Amino acid sequence: MKRFFAIGFMMVLFSLSLHAAESSYKVDLAAPTRVGATTLPAGNCKISWVVSGAEAQLTFRCEGQKPVTLPVQVVEEKSDSHELEIDSVKGVQVLRSVVLLNMKLVLHPSEGAGN
Repeated sequence: MKRFFAIGFMMVLFSLSLHAAESSYKVDLAAPTRVGATTLPAGNCKISWVVSGAEAQLTFRCEGQKPVTLPVQVVEEKSDSHELEIDSVKGVQVLRSVVLLNMKLVLHPSEGAGN
């Protein structure tokens, strides 16, 4: 009986850690935006991420587009809100990072455009 309880407890902990490590939210891109090597159209997108230590996988799912997934660096940082940090490079909107409440997801320089 104790073994079943221990296995059940471990499964609950495992599922909680998976739930905590993967999150998402919706954004509205005001203009076409370069994310890695792909330019996403203006409009609604869902951003999701899966964190593994100091690295994460960031995925954009936009209406009418194939999902775009790229590796990002995780920087522990507190913020009051969610936001996208976007630069304009030669007239093109380029995503640099995604700011979350407890961390920032920074695109690797090789993933940014216009560098």
